[in-house]
Amino acid sequence: MTYIKPFESIELFENTFRHQINKTTGNVEDRKFVFDKTFGDGEDQWPIVANRYRLIWMPGCPHSNKAVITLRLLGLDRVISVGEAGILRDPRGWVFSEDLDEVDPVLKVHYLDDVYLATDPDFTGRSTVPLIADETTGKAVNNDPWNIPKYFARDWKVFHKENAPDLYPEELREEIDEISDFINKEVNAYRCGFARNQEAFDRGFASYFAALDQLEARLEHQRFINGDYITLSDIHLYVALVRFEVNYHLVFGVNKKRLEDYPNLWGYTRDLYQTEGFREYTKLEWIKKHYQLSPHMRAKLGNVYGICGIGIDSGKWEQLIGREQLSKDPEHKFRYEKEERPQFAHQDAEAEKTYIEEYLIRPIQRAGEATYQNEYERWAYQVRDTLNNINERLATRKYLLGEKITEADKLLYQTLLRLDYIYYYIYKLNFAKTFDYPNIKRYEEELKAIPEIADSIDIVKEKEEAFLSLSDARNPYHLIFRGPEE
Repeated sequence: MTYIKPFESIELFENTFRHQINKTTGNVEDRKFVFDKTFGDGEDQWPIVANRYRLIWMPGCPHSNKAVITLRLLGLDRVISVGEAGILRDPRGWVFSEDLDEVDPVLKVHYLDDVYLATDPDFTGRSTVPLIADETTGKAVNNDPWNIPKYFARDWKVFHKENAPDLYPEELREEIDEISDFINKEVNAYRCGFARNQEAFDRGFASYFAALDQLEARLEHQRFINGDYITLSDIHLYVALVRFEVNYHLVFGVNKKRLEDYPNLWGYTRDLYQTEGFREYTKLEWIKKHYQLSPHMRAKLGNVYGICGIGIDSGKWEQLIGREQLSKDPEHKFRYEKEERPQFAHQDAEAEKTYIEEYLIRPIQRAGEATYQNEYERWAYQVRDTLNNINERLATRKYLLGEKITEADKLLYQTLLRLDYIYYYIYKLNFAKTFDYPNIKRYEEELKAIPEIADSIDIVKEKEEAFLSLSDARNPYHLIFRGPEE
């Protein structure tokens, strides 16, 4: 889908949001979310099961951004697939424009609206993201943007990854709910961006900056909204602040100050951006193009020629911050869930081998089998998660289970070599080499010095076989990569 469309009049904006325009006040009001059945064991709830649901998001949308960040942080992308709509909607709605033939590879639809209509043939509203869909039926499950992150954090615990962050601690839930509601209502630049008269714009302008002033003061003496650790409150605020910096200040007219003029909020936003789980799903250029080039927003904002500003300076997002000094636990951004699941006990060789097979080898294979980008990313991130966890565990023990080598160590050693020599290249798992992890590097070097382990794999031969076994389409000249250097 091309980014530049012929300019259309304001009627396009009016028609897009016709179901939300209050005919009495003229204001564009909040959306109505028609698919709001929750998750659980109840008779009228969606069952919490693996590999049934698909989360659809769109990089420009703050609400779907919240959902996918939460999914990623908790490791739920291992059991819930992710689909991505393109950043420009046409008159009927969101299109899967970044996928082959503009069709979602799992749901097999061109328009997100097709999922809504499959669920309710009489649906006449605006199809929205985020949406959780049922892969088995192709129908909508839930499209409540305020609560999907909460459902993931609270109701899906059984599938949270090892060492998942506790984003919704029980003792803070009332406070998190209250603050999140404040953020959703008051840090709302859409009151200005969607204003259809000056009075509505001015009200939104005043409330927006009053809220930012309040949050700036709150973050002066604490690293995150609820204290020392990231919670759902921070995810709600983060997606709004990113868009304030990238777009709202410019195109929505909330220009009393820039985000950079709030030292605490600006440092806080970059602190979150530099956190795994936030960074990979914050697509700054796509966010910018969504707001500035979407046909309905061009009509509302008078962008007749489809001009996109050259800002922002993305290099600023990587600058050092120093906000860890505000925390009593400066080394950690998350408080972690108490782990009680036996598959993560790491107490015997067989369980450890199962862990390696399920959480490292299987995701590697699934990444290699992926035929579209989102599916590849889903499994590549799982590989990275597991390597991070193994590296952390090896900081306090010599081998996987302590001082004694087991068959699990042999399996892991072989897998690590294959990752560096084969999968890094053939499966494009190039986020890191295993020796980039300091504890894993030490571990590999020690195992390599043990003949029984070192002789258990001929990695050069396996590499040659792997490259030559590729199809002609994937390796047309039958080349074998010669590195890496020992």
